[in-house]
Amino acid sequence: MSQYPPPQYPPQTPPPPGFSPGPMPPQGPKSNGLAITSLIMGILSCIPGVGLLAILFGALGMGKAKDPRVGGKGLAMVGIVLGLLGTLGWAYGGYKGYQGWQFLKGVAEPAAGFFGGMSEGDLAKAKSYTTANVSEAEIKSAQEIMKSMGKYKNIQADPQKTSLKDGVVESSGTMIFENGNKKYHFRMVKVGGSYKVDKFTLE
Repeated sequence: MSQYPPPQYPPQTPPPPGFSPGPMPPQGPKSNGLAITSLIMGILSCIPGVGLLAILFGALGMGKAKDPRVGGKGLAMVGIVLGLLGTLGWAYGGYKGYQGWQFLKGVAEPAAGFFGGMSEGDLAKAKSYTTANVSEAEIKSAQEIMKSMGKYKNIQADPQKTSLKDGVVESSGTMIFENGNKKYHFRMVKVGGSYKVDKFTLE
């Protein structure tokens, strides 16, 4: 059985003195999941409460981006800005909604008290919700009309004849009774921090 000699390779030439391998190619920054989440939450900050999450994740993402190996600082900043805008928008809307509710409450309560007193035949109660421009004689006259119409059922305001201008509420519409309907018009003004009926006609 024949044997073959092992293959011969040329000798390796050693590197010259002072030679060193070239630098490694630079690696890109690592992704920043917190910054990306902040951006997404910021875009969705039109949903109540999501803006706060965008700010939270953005702050965490900014902290993580302090590591030079991690990117996403710009995404986190955009997420925080969008989150702030969304949160401020909802806060402003909530404040306006609260103001609107307070206004409606401030108008509805004295109006209900006035009409309640009228329908119950309680002159003193009705008068307590009016200014000095509405006399007791006018209230008595309206009460007599309401009494002749039977039981009071409902009131329907005409949107086209209902307005708010310079703190004055004007409303016209129909009062519904057991024996028919009557047209009404009344005006309310703010006196001493609360609204009062300043004019009332029933025909």
